[in-house]
Amino acid sequence: MKKFMLFFLGLIPFALGFIINAIMTQNKNLLLPYKLIGITCILFWGFIGFKTCEFGKTSLESAIIANLPAFLVLLLNLYQEIILGQYWLNIFGAATQFYYLPLVNLSAPFTFWSHDFWTVYIIEFLLMFASYYAG
Repeated sequence: MKKFMLFFLGLIPFALGFIINAIMTQNKNLLLPYKLIGITCILFWGFIGFKTCEFGKTSLESAIIANLPAFLVLLLNLYQEIILGQYWLNIFGAATQFYYLPLVNLSAPFTFWSHDFWTVYIIEFLLMFASYYAG
């Protein structure tokens, strides 16, 4: 039961991404503190990792289960970016982009050497996994 809870906790970034998207589209002239949002999300993810690390046999197992949705979304984003060359024009295409939306401004500076957005997704996944595991 605790492992299912870990998996469903991994779906929290969907809600955060949809909320941020709704705020951005409703208030087009509003400038949000995107770096602060990203740092807060990473700290929150580390806090979730701290509170739920004993839900698995080891803390690594907990981190893998909790970040399984992030990994699946990463695979879908890589498929859309690299193979298709475009995003799906439905809720699945939007949801996969919104999942990592809170962390874009935090992870994009690490990919200054690349002009492709899929590298940003990989950095975001690594940041999420590392912050959960460190928690």
